Amino acid sequence: MLEESDDPVVKTVQQSLKAGRKWKVTEALDEAKECLKMKEVIGQTQTDRRGLGSITAKWWSKTEGKEKRDMIIDEIRNKEDSTRVQKAVQQHQQGQWTNWDTAIQRSLTWNDIWHMAPLRISFLIRSVYDLLPSNANLVRWGKKDDPRCPLYQGMQTTEHVLSS
Repeated sequence: MLEESDDPVVKTVQQSLKAGRKWKVTEALDEAKECLKMKEVIGQTQTDRRGLGSITAKWWSKTEGKEKRDMIIDEIRNKEDSTRVQKAVQQHQQGQWTNWDTAIQRSLTWNDIWHMAPLRISFLIRSVYDLLPSNANLVRWGKKDDPRCPLYQGMQTTEHVLSS
């Protein structure tokens, strides 16, 4: 960031940016700059129903100073957000989003179920079904190739899993 200064002394100063041990600041800055340059090469793409040219884009080569720094910060923030979302989706698909060790041990009575909100009941049921080792979930997690039931060659339901 200092190499874009007008002062020649400031340009030559080696900046020492420190962060955590897994995140390298200089690598993130270089990657964000390359991504912004690549976006400029690709050009403005249409992202929704609005027509081409309805959104004005800031180009990397035409901005200076604070605008450039803001563009880099936004690009790094977008990259970190996308990796966070990616990790959450991967953990859900692998069945590790909630571990049974951290799950609350609870006993439900019919009276509790009767007084619960319907959406909460459906959430509880779906969360349990997503963690059951059914053939469909095993295929989703990459542990099996065929989602069919081995007994009758049809789609396996949760009744099969719960009965075995």
